[in-house]
Amino acid sequence: MRPVRIACVGHAALDHVFEVDAFPTRPTKTPARRYRPGTGGMAFNASIAAARLGAAVRMIGRVGDEVAVHLLRDRLRIEGVEDRGLERVPGALTSVSAIVVDARGERQIFNHRGDAIDRAHRLDVRVLHGANVVMADPRWAAGAVDALCWARSRRVISVLDADVAPQDDLHRLVPLAQWVVFSEPGLAAFAPGCDTQTGLARALQLGCEVAMVTCGERPVLWRRHDGPLRRQSVPQVPAVDTTGAGDVFHAALAVALGEGRAEADAVVFAAMAAALKCLGGPGVLGAPTRAAVERALRQREPAQTGPRHADVHITA
Repeated sequence: MRPVRIACVGHAALDHVFEVDAFPTRPTKTPARRYRPGTGGMAFNASIAAARLGAAVRMIGRVGDEVAVHLLRDRLRIEGVEDRGLERVPGALTSVSAIVVDARGERQIFNHRGDAIDRAHRLDVRVLHGANVVMADPRWAAGAVDALCWARSRRVISVLDADVAPQDDLHRLVPLAQWVVFSEPGLAAFAPGCDTQTGLARALQLGCEVAMVTCGERPVLWRRHDGPLRRQSVPQVPAVDTTGAGDVFHAALAVALGEGRAEADAVVFAAMAAALKCLGGPGVLGAPTRAAVERALRQREPAQTGPRHADVHITA
């Protein structure tokens, strides 16, 4: 089978990862058990995760011109991701994150967005040609708009990673995407004060085809205009590191949809990939291979996923 061709448009960041025994309860100096310089960003992580799942991937984004940017290109090339769409903005700074991970695998992120995205030059949509799935995040909203419009005009599958972002950006992007996948905080930013069903309904009213929310260890919820709220339980695992699990979920969902999997099966595939990432180690470096996900699905390990899927009406 020919690999799915995915264009990932959006955020790339330089990460500084510190592993600690526990988060401090008050401001203090906390020694780290381990440190590693790394790479991150929503679209960047998703591009690597999709490549490990067998997709042919192109990363498209804007970064500054610091010397350390070579770490981003090096990582993409190691993972087999095409990097020609990752372009420098002269005189700008790349987004930088300090990620603190505790012994339970939970993390806190301290981020400075830099100004490369704010000063970014326009996306040339020719870099999208050949893609049969487009993934975008809201960090580079202007680039996401161009990419999602291109995908819609060509009836190419599109997935929006709707994490926390300014409400105006989310309201601009949601109508353009086919699949909108919110995090819980992202849904709250999109529809503040609303329960889950109302928030998803608002997204559908704006024009996306499928509205979904991931809820960590709790079931994934999603619906279409013409159907009930659906849910899919997720594997329960002893997490080593949850950093990047959402990015892996989005990437795996995009790969599965691009391969033509049934909607519910695509969600099961994505949930298993994200669970294996949580077991696999630091950040997106813990993203699983295609073989690992397929093996876990066959064996239903490391944990039972529960019912394959269920159509249910949920009262919030």
